[in-house]
Amino acid sequence: MKIIRCILVTALFSTLLTGCWGAREIEHMIYVNTLGVDYVKDKVVVYIQMVNFSGIAKKESGQAQAQKTSVGRAEGDSFDTAIFNLYNSSPQRIVWSNVKTIVFSEAALKGGLITQVLEVWDRYYEFRYTVWTMATKEPIDEVLNTASISDLSVIYSQLNSPMHTYEQNSIIAPMYLYNFIRKWKEKGETVLLPYLDIKSGWYDNKKPSPNISMTGVCFLDNQQYRGCLEGNDILGLRWLEKRTKRTPLVIKEEKEVKALMVMNKLKTSVHPKLKQGKPAFDIKVSMQATLPQLSTSLHKRQLELQATKEIKDEIMKTYLKGLDMNVDAYGLSAKFFRSMPKEWHKLNTKEKIALDPSSIDNIDIKVNLISGGISKMR
Repeated sequence: MKIIRCILVTALFSTLLTGCWGAREIEHMIYVNTLGVDYVKDKVVVYIQMVNFSGIAKKESGQAQAQKTSVGRAEGDSFDTAIFNLYNSSPQRIVWSNVKTIVFSEAALKGGLITQVLEVWDRYYEFRYTVWTMATKEPIDEVLNTASISDLSVIYSQLNSPMHTYEQNSIIAPMYLYNFIRKWKEKGETVLLPYLDIKSGWYDNKKPSPNISMTGVCFLDNQQYRGCLEGNDILGLRWLEKRTKRTPLVIKEEKEVKALMVMNKLKTSVHPKLKQGKPAFDIKVSMQATLPQLSTSLHKRQLELQATKEIKDEIMKTYLKGLDMNVDAYGLSAKFFRSMPKEWHKLNTKEKIALDPSSIDNIDIKVNLISGGISKMR
């Protein structure tokens, strides 16, 4: 009886082990880290950037190993045919469940490829909606082949982990795909798609080491690409962005820096209304400020007033730059639609309301300077 029992137990355990026989080893699959979409000579071009998990594990465990970036490329008459052409040239099975970022070239935005990509994304079970969505004017192959500094993995770069930088310096808000889709389909909404540049300024062992950086925003509305802005032209966006956590404000007099203030705890609201039969908006923004740098004898109240004026100027500058491009930079049309839908339907033209410089009726800014050498300013 004991021999029979041993045989039965052994047989039982052997049946449980057979479930792993068909499993694939992790090194036998290609895990896509970043997907790039381009449009060249009427062809859709897709790029995939692959990540080496074993290399990351060794780096984090303290074992020195150079990080290797591998990029695949294929083209086709549409997005899905380009993907299948990529399969043809792949040495191993391609896994899409680990995609962290999708990057569109400016040509892809102009060519209307977003609709194709979202159609495929909705239908394939491996794709997720919690991926960062970005654009670039740089060649996509160069963006994906840009090495990280100090042999850091690309998964820690602004390409794949933009929130780390944004939490320290909130200028351009990163965007998840699900949020992109919401704004892409919503009436009167404007999509603010961050775009990437390859910037110099970093060095690795005294050798130039270009780095990927968010430098601007591309605007899309009514499912159409409208153009991009960068630099000082987009500084107004941060004051109406609810996710802004920490952002610097420079106070200048005759091009000389007098103070640097760091703003946090922003609270912002936009109140739509009708004024003389036209849409109008009241904007309110309040925040706290600290003062890490002061090169003048200005008092606390003077600094708060100068900050208030600078913020108003930045908000209006970005708004007017948008109007020059026929862009509603702050999505005011969508806010009007949600607040006053009946009036929006009466006033809208081509799914958005007409805006002009006077549409922003009032901007109320409150700055509370709470710390940073307060005694020196009294």
